[in-house]
Amino acid sequence: MARFRMLTPDAVIIDPKTGRFTENGYDLFKGLERLGLIDLADVDPTAPTNGQVPVFNSTTGLWKAGAN
Repeated sequence: MARFRMLTPDAVIIDPKTGRFTENGYDLFKGLERLGLIDLADVDPTAPTNGQVPVFNSTTGLWKAGAN
């Protein structure tokens, strides 16, 4: 599972003077970039096989690998 540092609610992500990412903003977006489907709370961790797609199961509330 990917890990990244969560920012405090008052963290500045974009420098208002330059319009560029601050170090906090850069770290946040690089961490988000590493996330995958499996890192989401509502995705079944079972690995899919070739040709399968995410299918929602309303009984379990999870996305699972299934037929298209």
